[in-house]
Amino acid sequence: VDAYLERKSLAHSLNDTKTAVKQLHKLANCMVILVNLVVWLLFMGFATSKVLLFISSQLLLLGFMFGNTCKIIFESIIFVFVMHPFDVGDRCVIDGVQ
Repeated sequence: VDAYLERKSLAHSLNDTKTAVKQLHKLANCMVILVNLVVWLLFMGFATSKVLLFISSQLLLLGFMFGNTCKIIFESIIFVFVMHPFDVGDRCVIDGVQ
């Protein structure tokens, strides 16, 4: 019975990790698409200094608006993937209660 429960916990843990990696992959894809768009504009000659100045000012604005959110997302990624405090099936004792 214990082996079955351990196997079930491991399957849930792997599923949770896959879901987290999938969301991280979506975030990375969005960033790569934005960089590719700017590089494409440069190569095609559409991006003049005025366009690049406009894009950089908008990125600066987004940095002020979403800076704290980006910080929290980065800290969450470090917490989940590096520190990895809990797994599915772990037993936690809080105030003497399991």
